[in-house]
Parts: sequence; structure tokens; C-alpha cells
Amino acid sequence: MDTQEVLRDAGLILGAGLVAVPIAALLRIPAMITMVAAGLLVGPSALDLVRDPLDGVGAQVVFTYGVALILFHGGLGISLRVISRTAVGLGMLVLPGVALSALVVAVVAGPVFGVPFEVALLLGAVLAPTDPAILIPLFDRLRLRPKVAQTVIAESAFNDPTGTVLAFTVAAMVGASGGADLIGSLETFAEDLAIGAALGIAGGLLLAVMLSATRLGAWRDSPVAAVLAIVALEYFTVDEVGGSAYLAAFVMGLVVGNMRMFGIRHGEAHERQLGFTVAQLAELATLAVFVTLGINLPLDAIGDHLLGGFVVMAVFVFAARPLVVWVCLLPDRRGAWTRQEKLFLCWCRETGVVPAAVAALLLARGVEGADIAVALVAMAILTTLLLQATTAGAVARRLGLLEPATPPTGGVALPAHGGTG
Repeated sequence: MDTQEVLRDAGLILGAGLVAVPIAALLRIPAMITMVAAGLLVGPSALDLVRDPLDGVGAQVVFTYGVALILFHGGLGISLRVISRTAVGLGMLVLPGVALSALVVAVVAGPVFGVPFEVALLLGAVLAPTDPAILIPLFDRLRLRPKVAQTVIAESAFNDPTGTVLAFTVAAMVGASGGADLIGSLETFAEDLAIGAALGIAGGLLLAVMLSATRLGAWRDSPVAAVLAIVALEYFTVDEVGGSAYLAAFVMGLVVGNMRMFGIRHGEAHERQLGFTVAQLAELATLAVFVTLGINLPLDAIGDHLLGGFVVMAVFVFAARPLVVWVCLLPDRRGAWTRQEKLFLCWCRETGVVPAAVAALLLARGVEGADIAVALVAMAILTTLLLQATTAGAVARRLGLLEPATPPTGGVALPAHGGTG
């Protein structure tokens, strides 16, 4: 592919996303839906103007760097004081919750598709993670109660590595990855999380200091270059040493957004500039991510597994997620979760980028059941976007979880789910 083709494809992808945004506003639906539809339209399934396969360099850059920027944006808007009150429930949702969700799906997927339990568990593991790339822009336009919004976003950021490691562990059991043992996989999982968190904290502190109001804040007037460079270098470094790069990106944003808790001063004007800058970068990444997802929607695979997929989707949405939420939040006494908050968490279960990438990688490796996983992920993306993302605002309103509108103060507003500092 030459330079002209690269520029043409990049322009078509971003252009399709830009056209999708006002259409979504006109239809009063989340923009991610029209972005996926735009990608489907310009991709091989329709007009065939753009080809950006999941295993190609272009899609890989979008799904690594783009999602890392979205995760950084999500962390930037989360208050550590808020999520500290729900730490027990959050930990339960991220660790046993992912495994429980995979298990419930496996119990149904096995007989539906006629596959062994290990393959069915693989399907459940691929589907288990929720998606911050959908939730963050969705919550930005809602005045959702911070406790609920920030817990769900944090869950979606932390359970990506959980679901990914679980999927590859089960793939090893199926026999496609050299037969790695369970204990070794658990050790690798813990190591990935530890490395990602540690390097995320280190990178976040470095970026916070360089953007601060102190004498060391040499980058405070160049937040765009600083964020782009450090997020890219952080992702590369963590990935090279074997940690969870997505987790590191989220933790970096969390540290920068709460820099005052670490004793690092930040001027109000520069704080607003940083919030605006990162929001714009995340919006650009969101355009690229969801149009690229649309380009790669496997319509043929969906058709091949349509009936069984509908059964699994019903269990996935209406049984697995509610069971996970109710069981995992039960021991969280400090969180003081109300029935209304739990009901919203049950309904807030979007699937997106990471499951799609994992399914594509398993398919490339020839793992048994990977073709079914690709179809189920595509159906889950469409189902959760069309069914849950479109109704999230109405459900939150009905449950009384929306904050009252605040009059404008003249400053630059930060994302509704939180803010820097």
C-alpha cells in the first residue's frame, strides 16, 4: 500500500466518522452506532471503499494507540476518592465477575453450538470484558451519578486485561497455545497486572510533574504533544516488558487526573486546557476505533451462527450480567449500593474493541471455536450498542440516577463523569 492509499483510507475512515456524528445527533442515538454503520457502509461488506483488516498495521494502531488514548481519557475523569468507596465491589466485578460471566455463557454456548466445554468457556471468556471505548463517550453526555459512572468505567478498564488473559489461558487448555498450565497462567496474569499498574503509576507521575504548575512543569503549555508522546511510549514500554498496556494507560490517566492527591500542583487554566485537549484526542480515537470496527464486522460469520448467537446473546445480556452484578456487589457493604444503582449496572454491559481484537487473534492462530467467537463478538457489539447504549440515558433517568443540570459558570467544562484534579 503506497502513501496515497494510506492517506485516502485514513481520510475516508475519519470522514465517515465525522458524517456519522451529526446523523446520530439527528436520530438522538449514541454516535458509536452510526460510526459502526458508517464503517460497514464504506467497508468490504458494502461499498468496498476501504479495507483495514484487524490483522493489518492500520487497524492494530487504531486498536492499540487509539484505545489507549480513550482509556487515558477515562482515567483522567475519575476521582480516586469516589471509586475508593466502591473498591470492594469493583475488585469483585473485575476478577471473579469476569470468570463468572464466562462460565454462565459457557453453560449455554456448549449445547447450543455443540462444542466441548473448554471451547464454550473460551467463547464466554472472549465475550466477558466490557468496553471503555463505548462507555466513556456515552457517559460524557449523561449526567450520571459519579459513583455509578466512575465505577462502571473503572470496571471496564480493569477487566480488559482480566478477560484477555482468561481467554488465552482457556485457549491453551483447548490445545492451541502449547498447553500452558493453569498455575503458570495465573502467575502470568498477576505479573501482567502488576507491571501495568506499576509502570502506569510511574508514567502518570512523570507526566503529572511535567504538566504541573511547579518549576518542573516544562510541558504545561504543550499538553497535546506531551499526552501523545507519553501514552505512546508508555504503551510500547509496557507491552515490551510483558505487562498490561491498556491497564497502564488507564492508570496513567488516573494519576494525572488526581495529581493533587499526590501533592502535585496544577493551575486551573492548564487543568481546563488539559481536559479539553484529552477530550479532543479521545474523540478522534473514538471515530477511528468504531468506524474500523464497522469495516471489519463479519456479516458472513454472523449469518452462519445467527440462531445460536441469538440464544447466547439473550443469556449474555439478561442472565450473565445481572447475576455477576448481584453476586459481586453483595459483599461490598461500604459501597452501599442501592437497588436502582445495581439495576443500572445490570443493564450497562457494552462489548467492543478488546473482545473483537482477541477473537481476531484467536482466529488467526487457528484456535478451535474462534470462528464462533468472531461471530458472537460481532453480535454482542451490535446487540449492546443497539439495545443498551441507546437506552442507557432513559434507564438512568427512570431509576433516578441522573444529576440535576448545573448552570454554566463561564469556564471550559470537563467531562461529566469526572474531571482532572
